[in-house]
Amino acid sequence: MNKPFAIKDATLITMNETREVLPSAAIIIDGNRIAAIGPAGQVLMDYPDIDVIDGRGKVVLPGLINSHTHIAMSLQKGVTQAVPEGLYRVMWPVEKALTSEDIYDGALIGGAEALLNGCTTVVDHYFQIEQITKATIQLGLRGFLGHTIMSRLGPFTGENELREGIDFVSRWKGKHPLVTPMLAPHASDTVASEWLRELRQEADRQQVGLHLHLAQSAREQAYINDQFGKGCVEYLAEMGFLKPDVLAAHCLYIEDHELALFSQTGAHPLYCPMAHSLSGKPMRAWEMLQTGAGALIATDCVCNNNVMDLLGELRIAGAGQRQLTGDRTAMPSMKILEMVTVDAAAAIGMDGQLGALIPGYLADLAVVNMHGLHAVPNYSIVDNIIYTCTGRDVEMVVVNGDVVVREGKLLTADEDELIELAETKGRALIKRAVENDPDLSWMWQ
Repeated sequence: MNKPFAIKDATLITMNETREVLPSAAIIIDGNRIAAIGPAGQVLMDYPDIDVIDGRGKVVLPGLINSHTHIAMSLQKGVTQAVPEGLYRVMWPVEKALTSEDIYDGALIGGAEALLNGCTTVVDHYFQIEQITKATIQLGLRGFLGHTIMSRLGPFTGENELREGIDFVSRWKGKHPLVTPMLAPHASDTVASEWLRELRQEADRQQVGLHLHLAQSAREQAYINDQFGKGCVEYLAEMGFLKPDVLAAHCLYIEDHELALFSQTGAHPLYCPMAHSLSGKPMRAWEMLQTGAGALIATDCVCNNNVMDLLGELRIAGAGQRQLTGDRTAMPSMKILEMVTVDAAAAIGMDGQLGALIPGYLADLAVVNMHGLHAVPNYSIVDNIIYTCTGRDVEMVVVNGDVVVREGKLLTADEDELIELAETKGRALIKRAVENDPDLSWMWQ
């Protein structure tokens, strides 16, 4: 077990029930739990021989929870940006050229980027999820992980994918403290109705969550409407698929009457601010929140976002929703922070364990350096975190009590080696994809 340590004289954004902010405070980490928080002098008296880290000028946040990622896609950074129907025209053809090694290496690179930017938990959805599981464990990154299941259209489809998605849950449930398996059907249009019903039953039986894309494209919306005469959200709601254990990414192409279905079913729509803004189709996140929906914030993949910087994403979330609604009071800063901490923790079944700095909670946290020209003076600490900070301000990250980033440096992998790996493996992947599909020749320069 790790030796206890403390961070002292920092500002703690506790995200407890009263959203208490503690200046000049200390937090004690003992094993994989938060042992104590409070005024530095008072708390440290009970731990006279503890290792102490100076927190002056720094803010300690609960570790950020990224509720929709594909970390292994880091080898495909930016390939669908500004490409109409990039999912169908670029992403899937490129993915046909993926190897198991690509997925493992990509997950190492993407997971490392997430950690360096203050994210301690990813909710990830991809093919060959065993490779991603291996990478997250190596990095010390907490993962809620699901094997992508598709019955039609995508690069990897068929009964074997369904069985692997279900078997992954059976293999990994309760096996490792950093790994929580989920079921991950791809989307409403790429997974057959009977499979969706089976996965809903399996989730109930095994008591695990479901993670999918929903109403993410006009093509998906048109297919569901043609086949079933209703919208994508309505289709899943009437099927009984949508429940509080469902994380539904994007939810862009929906009708007005479908907005209330999230609060009625408890399913969580996932807002990916940069990806949605770049697509030209923002999610109506603030409207959904007003109906009582448990919306969360995520980055999605770097194919259409380009960075795994969840902290930096928060600024875009606020600005994007205010521009969309014309309401300068929309998406207040505290709500934004809740959506990547306490709200996200509750949505993944970790309420009372993650998402807040409270004694007894798991020790997942990020330390942000706010001693810089861009972040002073601090008249409103939470506003400053949302609107002045990015992942580059993260100095330290702790996951399950283990320090995985210190002084801005990743401790669980060599960052220079990962940069080289991204360059060589990424270019090799695109070259193979172009050789396999001449329609992608414009990608190789």
